[in-house]
Amino acid sequence: MPKIPRTTAWAALVLVAIVAFGGAVALTAMGLGRNGPGSVDASATPNRPVGLASPSAPGDSPSGAPPSVAPETPSPDVTPTPGPSATPTTKAFKPRSADPEDLTGYVWPLRNAWITSRFSPRDFGGFVIIDGKEYHDGLDLATYCGDSIRAAHDGVVLYAGRNFDVYLGYQGEPEQIYARLEQLGRVNSLPIVIVIDNGDGYRSFYVHLKKANVEAGAVVQAGDVIGKEGSTGYSTGCHLHYGMIRMDGDWQQVVPSLAQYGYPALVRPRIDPLKVLPWGDQYAPRRLRDRVNPPSATPSATATSSATPASTPTPIPTQASP
Repeated sequence: MPKIPRTTAWAALVLVAIVAFGGAVALTAMGLGRNGPGSVDASATPNRPVGLASPSAPGDSPSGAPPSVAPETPSPDVTPTPGPSATPTTKAFKPRSADPEDLTGYVWPLRNAWITSRFSPRDFGGFVIIDGKEYHDGLDLATYCGDSIRAAHDGVVLYAGRNFDVYLGYQGEPEQIYARLEQLGRVNSLPIVIVIDNGDGYRSFYVHLKKANVEAGAVVQAGDVIGKEGSTGYSTGCHLHYGMIRMDGDWQQVVPSLAQYGYPALVRPRIDPLKVLPWGDQYAPRRLRDRVNPPSATPSATATSSATPASTPTPIPTQASP
């Protein structure tokens, strides 16, 4: 076997070492390219906890809808926004119905009556709060027991009887009023009431009746007899409590002391009937009628005597006794 020169052998060993080292470097570079910490794989999807929202914009989803977000627990340092309150709103409120002064077609529900109590503040017996004061929520009219009560306006009867509060425009249900009275056995202590939808955004209610002559669903015209004047319920004598409710008006506060009897806190606004009923009508209370149509003045005795020449009266002959 021929002898290889020493120089050639060392050169071959160095070449093999260089080739081996170059291969190792190449393999290392390829591994770092695939799994190295600085690389980003465009096809990879990062893992997310279930229930968290995607950080993408709404338009990034196929449907274009915003992503759903899991509810967050409010921080103790943040005061939650309060929900709607049970008190009447303080912002301007414009009902669709006509103002009371602009209503037409109304007649007096009790003819030629005395006004015994007006829609006004009261120290007792108030029902709603207006301008911080308790108000009597209707107009009390009186003639005599059994007199005819008439519909004040065309409309449809909603209810006639003693379980009437559900038709009076409360915010909430007034069932507790009757539940309490049923427990006490005093349901019949309530007045007989008729409630009529007037068809103009208002309802009329007629309270303390001796008798109701109509039933729910009846169609009535202004002036129709619907009941008899009485003294049922909490009453000191025969009269009619006539009230009006603006069903699309803002809320009024019920007198707070009535809550213990089951009355809800808010009710649709009560309207003063004297703003609606015609003062000059022939059946209006006389004092109101005279304000609109003052009675004509009669000539005084002084004016008559001054216009007549003075004369000596002729003496009346005295009849002689037989």
